Amino acid sequence: MENENKDVAEETKKENKEEIKEEIKEATKEETKEETTKEETKEETNDKPKKSKKGLWIGFGILVVLLVAYGVGAFYYHSHFLYQTSVNDTDCSNLTAAEVAAIMDSQSQQYSLQIFGRDENGVQEEIGTVTAPEIGMNWVDTQGAAQKLLNIQNEFLWIEMLWSAQNYDMVQGVAYDADKLQEQLAQMPALQKKNMIEPEDAYISEYSEKTKSYEIVPETLGSTLDLDQVEDVVSAAIMAGATSVDLEEQGCYKTARVTAEDTALVKACDAMNKWVSAQITYDWNGNKVVVDGDTIHEWIQVGDRDPQLDEEAIAEFVSEQAKEYDTYGKKRKFTTVQGIELNLSSGAYGWKTDREEEIKALTEAIQNGETVDKEPAYISKGAQKGSNDIGNSYVEIDLTNQHLYLFKDGDIVLETDFVSGNMSKADCVTPPGVFGLTYKTRNAILRGANYETPVNYWMPFNGNVGMHDATWRRAFGGTIYLTSGSHGCINLPLHMAASIYEYVSTGFPVVCYYY
Repeated sequence: MENENKDVAEETKKENKEEIKEEIKEATKEETKEETTKEETKEETNDKPKKSKKGLWIGFGILVVLLVAYGVGAFYYHSHFLYQTSVNDTDCSNLTAAEVAAIMDSQSQQYSLQIFGRDENGVQEEIGTVTAPEIGMNWVDTQGAAQKLLNIQNEFLWIEMLWSAQNYDMVQGVAYDADKLQEQLAQMPALQKKNMIEPEDAYISEYSEKTKSYEIVPETLGSTLDLDQVEDVVSAAIMAGATSVDLEEQGCYKTARVTAEDTALVKACDAMNKWVSAQITYDWNGNKVVVDGDTIHEWIQVGDRDPQLDEEAIAEFVSEQAKEYDTYGKKRKFTTVQGIELNLSSGAYGWKTDREEEIKALTEAIQNGETVDKEPAYISKGAQKGSNDIGNSYVEIDLTNQHLYLFKDGDIVLETDFVSGNMSKADCVTPPGVFGLTYKTRNAILRGANYETPVNYWMPFNGNVGMHDATWRRAFGGTIYLTSGSHGCINLPLHMAASIYEYVSTGFPVVCYYY
């Protein structure tokens, strides 16, 4: 019983303790609620100032984060290439100098150089290719070159480089085996002398009888290369890291010395065409002689773009024409009044070309490209053109019969006896032949070694031999001349000398003959 009462008392005691705890708990809640209410009221009162401070702290925090990130990036790119950076057109973004150097070293063995040239017609062609392994080529100090590029970049611009790109050309030393390069070049057919074609200079063509002209034949290019220069050019291209080289652009081909545009050549061709354009049509003692390009081109000496007219050839041409058509000094057939045909030598009469003057005139006409109809220059002319240059107006002196006839237009207009040179004296004999009147004059004085004779009409035709009046003679004709003839002149009656004087003029034919 006592134990049961004891248990009840303990349970009652426990219950009282629990109630007290509940009351304390409730009281605590009320206090907490009141404090919370006070805090909420206080927070509501100070809400705006707290929000402003919080925004500042957040912004500051973000700035710090960005600055840290920027600094980290700058630090990183101090030893790495910036984003979107290329070296020799190879993407090297975010790589170190050592990594870039390794890439470049690898690429050096991929290097090749294409060599271009042209054929003899000027058409571009590939001559060959040399590669790094073939010539033992390596790049020297790529590490140092890469580091130099890295040093010049601005790591603080790493953010900007996220949106822009840049490319560096790495300049590094190149080493190769020169002997191996020579071997490679020597294997290329276009660089072998046996396959090269020499260039040819432009030149003036032969004269064309079809076009009557000359033309410039253009130079040919050929395909001959200066091998020493080729090696130098290729070597320079390798050292520069070029991937191709054009030997034509680098001036490695041997060129023609004279081109179609050469000033001297063009000038020479123009001069020659001017010369052959000339056309000189001669009336050479009644004979038509044409000098044109077909003849002139044979007289042109081209030389080294300095054409000259062959003066000797022109002189020979003039001489040939003079020999062919001149009558001066030649024997000619003559039919006398009696119908006797004689072959008479010529004295100072007939057509005689002034060769020196005509050579000069012809040369000038050719040089000026003239088209002209003309006679050659003459020293002496006949009465008419042709081989029978005496014509039908002349003085016929029959020395055998001592009788003179004056023909005018084929008719005898007068005739007379005369006395000719003394046949008994060799130095007084009147010479036969065909002559032309040298001149005529009045009241002349004829002088000799032992005489001085005045005459009224003086008409010389062969040196000091001429026709004149001889008033001291009382008879003419017959055989007087055999022993009592003149000093060589034709002595005439005064009135006949006067009549003849009126008919004749300088160059008038005088025919003297014996038979």
